Amino acid sequence: MRVIFLVLLILMSSLCMGWSFFTHSGIAIAALDSLELETLDSLRGSVPAHLFKRWIGFQASFVDIDRYFVRDLVPGHSFLLERYSGIEELTMIEILELPGMKKNALGALIDAYYDLRELNRLGDFAGASYAMARMFHFASDLTMPLHVVRNSDGQLTGQSGLHIRIESVAGNLFFSRRLLSDFKPKVFSDTEIPVVLVESINISAKQAEIFEIADMRRLSEPFHSFRKLWRDIQDVFIEATGRAAFLCASLLVSSIAQGAE
Repeated sequence: MRVIFLVLLILMSSLCMGWSFFTHSGIAIAALDSLELETLDSLRGSVPAHLFKRWIGFQASFVDIDRYFVRDLVPGHSFLLERYSGIEELTMIEILELPGMKKNALGALIDAYYDLRELNRLGDFAGASYAMARMFHFASDLTMPLHVVRNSDGQLTGQSGLHIRIESVAGNLFFSRRLLSDFKPKVFSDTEIPVVLVESINISAKQAEIFEIADMRRLSEPFHSFRKLWRDIQDVFIEATGRAAFLCASLLVSSIAQGAE
């Protein structure tokens, strides 16, 4: 019973870290759904496609929980672009060498990207699958508006709990990957990836204000309505998660393409 309670407690705690548990999973599965069948088959080994997608989806979510068991292997899940002006002009290797980069979401994403490329090349199915899940997790975190701004939980605007209201409640109640439009991933070169990521981070940082305004409006009402909150944030929420799925899929096919050279 104690073990079950601990797992449930950790799961509930993870819901307010980045995209929620089920949103992370939905993003990862949507990314894999966008792949050409031949590409997916080359990644899943002998595992049935539907099981492979679900496993990657759940493992991408469980990266939040990994911090409780392998804390040294799990860095922070946020990133403040203002601390790294002009970073898009650097190579990914140069970015990894910047102070503090190994401890944030962008550094973790780049590490996972290179791990995935190398492990795929070596034919390490288990290692590559876990690297893929880690890459999906951190790429998704970088699209979450509240993970790329200082006011991550409404602490600067008197809205403590903003993160969990947006993600763990509204997101889990109303978001489904079926809300995402179909898309095709794009192969990016290593020099293009920093530019693409910085552009995405800038978009998400601007979207954070929409979450703040919507949440403040609901908090000012006598009875908080999460349905109304979702109505106010759904367009931004769906755009950000759709962009996350596109980035995950594009980074995956880019890793495969660059690894084959």
